[in-house]
Amino acid sequence: MATLRTLPLSLLLLSLSSYSLSTPLPLSNPSSSFKVALIHRDSPYSPMHDSSVSSSDIFGLSVERSFFRIRYIRSVLAGKSSPSKIESPVKVAPFEYLMRVGIGTPAKPYWLIADTGSDLTWTQCRPCDICFKQKAPIFDPSSSSTYHPLKCSTPLCRALEGDRICDGSSCQYQYAYGDGSATLGNLSTETFTFESPKSTIASLNPSIRAKSSSGATGINPTKTSTSTSLSTNHVIGAKIKGIGFGCSFSNTGNMGGDGEAGLVGLGGGPLSLVSQIGSSISNKFSYCLASRHENNTMSVLNFGKNADISGPNVSSTPIVQMKAIPTFYFLNLSDISIGSKRLHIPQGTFDPSPSGDSGLIIDSGTTMTVLSSMAFSSVLKGLNKTAEFPPLDNPPEPFEACYKVPDPHRITGLPDITFHFSGNADWKWEPRNSFYIMPKNVVCLLMGRSSDISILGNMQQQNMVVEYDLKEKKLSFAPARCSQF
Repeated sequence: MATLRTLPLSLLLLSLSSYSLSTPLPLSNPSSSFKVALIHRDSPYSPMHDSSVSSSDIFGLSVERSFFRIRYIRSVLAGKSSPSKIESPVKVAPFEYLMRVGIGTPAKPYWLIADTGSDLTWTQCRPCDICFKQKAPIFDPSSSSTYHPLKCSTPLCRALEGDRICDGSSCQYQYAYGDGSATLGNLSTETFTFESPKSTIASLNPSIRAKSSSGATGINPTKTSTSTSLSTNHVIGAKIKGIGFGCSFSNTGNMGGDGEAGLVGLGGGPLSLVSQIGSSISNKFSYCLASRHENNTMSVLNFGKNADISGPNVSSTPIVQMKAIPTFYFLNLSDISIGSKRLHIPQGTFDPSPSGDSGLIIDSGTTMTVLSSMAFSSVLKGLNKTAEFPPLDNPPEPFEACYKVPDPHRITGLPDITFHFSGNADWKWEPRNSFYIMPKNVVCLLMGRSSDISILGNMQQQNMVVEYDLKEKKLSFAPARCSQF
């Protein structure tokens, strides 16, 4: 059985300080709200979609990426606490969601990774000494009237700390990875155009575009008497000038290869997009991830007032940002329930440590949720006591708990799972969010075991609107129907 204990660590030397930018970047749109489509990499809408691969195999690859993603997160945390913890290779930041973004003036469209576990927004740039293959033409700064390289004296460059190279007046960065990969580039500013969901649909080829239903551009709350209310501000899409980003001209080693042209950093560090535009978006963003059980759906990412959620179904809990590791969003998880029974996990099990080797992170780029070993063992015991079916003796890897059920499309006889966060914030998952349907009426638990850090993955976040309020350091969530198109 594969567990995280058997997966070695690597080191990512990515040192960001808690340096704060003094002023937010202006939106060219007078509204402080905009939204973009989030496309799962395996969706029919994705440029990476492979229609020849079965849905079960596609999901298996997604779960496999989870383990690489967890190794990536652990490597970042290890690099913060001890630069000596270099072990074996890991691919750089496996990802799950994409967004379509225009870079430069005139804007050139690119599919970029949307990542809450990274800060620096970057793309490959010409002239490129060593670049990995990508589907879109590599960005050429000389073709844009709004491209400006940054000097070493700028606040954004100083935020790079140990990763910056300042031999001259221009600000360069170099990130080195434990597998020998490295990226070198110029920290610069540029105009970024964020496509509205309708614009993203329009950019798809006709056969894919025809699958989307027309007119649905907002999140549909779950049909209950106390449904979540979302902002009715429908201003979508935005052009933002002067975003600091990495213009990489040398990428060596195990980088790229999945068709991505770069990344949009949505983490909590000073170089991230959300930190840079700050109060222009009310220091808020949210997303609503559509269920992967549904066909032809897109998810949505909201910025600013459009990210607000309200209503009696909304729960809120503090976001804990570690000073040495501002990128990641830690949450205070106090206990877990299986059905109606509390597991009474020992107090302090999920407390984040200054070194970052414990605690629970919420991450949109990890498919499976993972829990520290003791907590995961408690979950398994609680499930086996409550489930109406005996667990399989030999569950398929990498799953540790699977059950044979009469009708997998209904998934009856398996309990809800509830995470209890500080602030009396209870996040409850029905079996459809906690189990995945396998062939031959087998369903498997979408959770794994970790030797240290715990991560709340994106499968458990489906059909929930999740709001990050970075000013109040608060995470809010509520059930919602996230199918957009």
